[in-house]
Amino acid sequence: MAENNKDQETANQEDNNSEKKGGVKRLMPFIFGAIILAAAFYGWRIIQYNKVHENTDDAQIDADISPIIPRVSGYVAYVKVSDNDHVDSGAVLVQLDTADIAIKVRSAQAAIESAQAAVVSARASAATAHQAIASAEVAQTKAQQDLNRAGGLLGGKAITQEQYDDAKLAVEAAADQLKTATAQAAASETQINVAQSQIKQKMTDLDNAKLTLTYATIKAPIAGTVAKKNVEVGEFIQAGQPLMAITPEEMWITANMKETQTEDLHVGQKVDFKVDAYPDSTFHGTVQSLSPATGAKFSLLPPDNSSGNFVKVTQRVPVKILIDRRDYSKSPLRPGMSVDVTVSTGK
Repeated sequence: MAENNKDQETANQEDNNSEKKGGVKRLMPFIFGAIILAAAFYGWRIIQYNKVHENTDDAQIDADISPIIPRVSGYVAYVKVSDNDHVDSGAVLVQLDTADIAIKVRSAQAAIESAQAAVVSARASAATAHQAIASAEVAQTKAQQDLNRAGGLLGGKAITQEQYDDAKLAVEAAADQLKTATAQAAASETQINVAQSQIKQKMTDLDNAKLTLTYATIKAPIAGTVAKKNVEVGEFIQAGQPLMAITPEEMWITANMKETQTEDLHVGQKVDFKVDAYPDSTFHGTVQSLSPATGAKFSLLPPDNSSGNFVKVTQRVPVKILIDRRDYSKSPLRPGMSVDVTVSTGK
């Protein structure tokens, strides 16, 4: 009797399993249909999304990194910054020893004073020469008058021929004296002009020395972060030697889009991008400009397809994207970081 009950239970379980399998089989077409519909909808969404968006991961953050290069040579007196320090525009970075430059400034100032004294002396000489001209003119006038009177007296036999000749020689001597005084005055005026030109030259030398003195204080041309510092106190640096670099706060993205993606790209389009350093954050920007040529054309060895070795390669066009600075106030972006860019073409 017990065995019959077990057989009956086993039969009932098999019937139930058969019914369940039959129900699952009946639902399978609906399940597969739902999966296909979901996949089709998802695929349709992707196709529609791709119609109005262009994407590339060939992009990075760029910035105008400013090198700090001295204009004069000298020994380093002190360095006020270290790597990764933030500096404001105009902040002092490096100070050179200015003792020798200060001597040049004082020497130029002394040269100006000497040239000014030469001008004063030349003007005094010119004044004396002009007084000599006035005296010579008076003497010449008197001698001419004496000669005229002597001519009348000689006609009346009141004086001798010798006296008349003396009066005539006096006129000639007065003329020579006037000529000499005039030449001396002209020479004095020339000396004044030369001395004044010397003052201008010495003032130029002074300005140059003062300008060189300002170059001894090396300042930050822009606000940013110090990088690659390569200068220490006591070191002798040459003019033109790179000392450090400053990475500015203003950055942008250079996205190298395929040439087949540029048909619908234009200035002003909105951009979303992700940075590899912050995978959970989305940043925003705007297309500012498109390069006038592909990146290959600006390479060191641009391709020459006329050589006969032609292999067609899809070219890349650099696109400059401005970054919305509000997005990275809490997530600092740095030049060189890799990004994944999506441009909304909105067609």
